[in-house]
Amino acid sequence: MRRSRWLTASVLVVLACGPAPTFRGEGTGPFEWDVDDPRCIPTRRDFSPTIRLVADGGLPDAGFLAWESAEVVVEGLPPCRPLDMIFGQAVGGFAYAVFKADFEGTVSTGRDAPVSGSWRGVDVDGPVYSSEGGLFVQDVNVLADWGAAAYLEVNWPRRPLSRGVDVLPIRGARGVFGDLYLPSTAPPWPIVVAIGDVEGGTLLTSELARTFVEQGYLVLALSYWGLEIGPQQLDRIPLESFSEAIEVAKEYPGARRDRIALIGVGRGAEAALLVASTSAQVSAVVSVVGSGVVWPADDVWTQPAWTRADAGVLSVPWINAQPATRLLGDGGLEVTSRALWTETLRQASPAALEAAMIPVEQINGPVLLLSAEDDQLWPSCALSDFAWGRLVDAGHSARFPADGRECYPAAGHAMNPGYVGLPMGSTLFVERADGGVFDVYGGTVQGNGQASRAAWKRTSAFLEAVLKR
Repeated sequence: MRRSRWLTASVLVVLACGPAPTFRGEGTGPFEWDVDDPRCIPTRRDFSPTIRLVADGGLPDAGFLAWESAEVVVEGLPPCRPLDMIFGQAVGGFAYAVFKADFEGTVSTGRDAPVSGSWRGVDVDGPVYSSEGGLFVQDVNVLADWGAAAYLEVNWPRRPLSRGVDVLPIRGARGVFGDLYLPSTAPPWPIVVAIGDVEGGTLLTSELARTFVEQGYLVLALSYWGLEIGPQQLDRIPLESFSEAIEVAKEYPGARRDRIALIGVGRGAEAALLVASTSAQVSAVVSVVGSGVVWPADDVWTQPAWTRADAGVLSVPWINAQPATRLLGDGGLEVTSRALWTETLRQASPAALEAAMIPVEQINGPVLLLSAEDDQLWPSCALSDFAWGRLVDAGHSARFPADGRECYPAAGHAMNPGYVGLPMGSTLFVERADGGVFDVYGGTVQGNGQASRAAWKRTSAFLEAVLKR
C-alpha cells in the first residue's frame, strides 16, 4: 500500500472572471499583464466556451492508452482571464491548475504553463502525474470553471491495454511464474523479459509489460519469489530461473528467438545484468535504478541474493548500521536507507568491491542504464556508474554504440518507464507490508513524472534500435 499526501478542496482558489492585474503561483508566476491592453478587452459580452481533448488529431473511440498524452483545449473564453481546471481521478485524487487565456480566449494544457497549481511549466502530462491518485490507470474527469456561474466538463477515458492484446498466465512451466503479454500486431515479436525489484511479484513488471506490449514486443512479466512454491524472499535466487523464463518466452509461437531483451528494476536489474553477462542469447539489457555491483539477500545480509550452479554470487560485504529515521506526527516512521548503501561501499575493501562487480563488459549486446539522482532508497546513479565505467573501460560501448546512461535529476527510486501516464503523488514514500513504516523513495512528484516519461521514450528508442533492426 502506498502513502499519499492528499490535497483538499481548501487549496483550490477560485478566481473571478473580472480583471486581475497579477496572478501568483507555482507555474510561471508572478504572472502580470496589462488589463488595459486592447487585446485583453472583450469585444463582445456573450461567451460560450467549449472544451475538448486533442491527441494525434482527435479522441480515439475506445479511449486513450495510459501512456498516450492528451491535450485539454478550452476555446471561446474572454481573453486574458483566468480559468480554473480540476483533473479528478475516477477513484480518488486530483490535480488542479489555474491558467490565463490568451488574446484569442484559448487555454491549452499542451501549450500553456499554469499560473499556479499542481505542476510547473508547460507539461502536457502534468494533469495526470501530479494527481494524488493510486498507481493504476484511471479515467480522468476534467472540470473547467471560467467564473460565469457555469463550468465546462469533459471525460478523459483511459485504459491500460489496447483491444487485441492477450495476457496469458504462466503458472509453473519450467518453474516459471508470471504473465505473458501478447501484442495485437502480427508476429514475429521480439521478446522482453521484465524482472521486478524487491517486491518479487508482478507489481512493477506488469506496468512495464503494459507499455511495451503496445510497441510490438512479447513481454514476460516475471514473478520470481514470494509464491506458493520456491523462494519466499530475495534470498539465494537461482540465476538459472531467469534463463528458464527466457526459454518459456521463446517457446511461444510467434516469438522472435534471436531478439531478446531483459529489463530489470532495482534488485531485479542486478539479476538482468548477471544473467546477460553469461548468456549469449540476450540481445540487450535495460537497468532501471539498478546497480553494477552485487548486494546480499534482502533483510538477510549474511546470505547471497543470487546463486549460480548452487554457489552464492559474491556480493559487497554488508555493514551493521542503521538507516536514518524520522517519527511522523501520526505515529508512523519514515526510513531513509540511501546512506547505508553509501557507507557500505565506503567501507568495502578494493578487493571485495572488485569481487562484487558484475562483469557487464561480457554482455553480448548494448546496455542502457537508467537511474535517479535523488534516489533515497539507494544511490542508483553512483551504483550504475560502476557498470558504466566497466563498459567504457572495456571498449564495450565502442562495439555497441547503443550503450547509454541517464541519471534523471529530481527523480527518486520510483522512476520507472512502466509508470508513464500514471499518477505520481504516492511515489515519494512506500509503506512496508507490516504497516506504519514508510520507506523514503525520493524525488518529487513532477520529477518522477517527467523522468518516467523520459525513461519510457529512451527505452522505447533503445529497444526499437536493438530488437527491430
